[in-house]
Amino acid sequence: DGNSEIYVVNVDGSNLRRVTNNPAADITPTWSPSGTQIAFTSDRSGTAQVYIMGADGSGVRRISTNETYADRATWSPAPFNEIAFTAQTGRGHDIKIFDVATGQTRQITFSEGSNESPAYSPNGRHLAFMSTRAGKYNIFTVDRDGKNVRQITRDGSNQTPAWSN
Repeated sequence: DGNSEIYVVNVDGSNLRRVTNNPAADITPTWSPSGTQIAFTSDRSGTAQVYIMGADGSGVRRISTNETYADRATWSPAPFNEIAFTAQTGRGHDIKIFDVATGQTRQITFSEGSNESPAYSPNGRHLAFMSTRAGKYNIFTVDRDGKNVRQITRDGSNQTPAWSN
């Protein structure tokens, strides 16, 4: 229809179905560990924000409620029921975590450069993210409570971290 929407399909390619239907762009989906919900980014409010919905597209609700811009959501593995995302804070970005059970959001980075693209470790206790806090983009890790920030890369421009399973 001329804008980005989210579809789901079976592994074998059958049963393609559209789960968003909005004039705004709906992008970057991430599945909950149970497979019953999807977090995604949409500009349906006028700027990019993070939403969650049922796997069938029902119950869409915005979870980034106090941010002027939010993107790059990633769902934590079980047993944590959290969604980490990038949020604009001042001139840069920081990492925030939304607790799905309580509806509370906490910030775990605080304007030390621009901090983006969070990725949960397989056990959910740490996040990797890219940051300009050391100059150019490098990869850092942090405990899920925001403590123990560690720089992982030092050379080149390193972006969009991911963990192996």
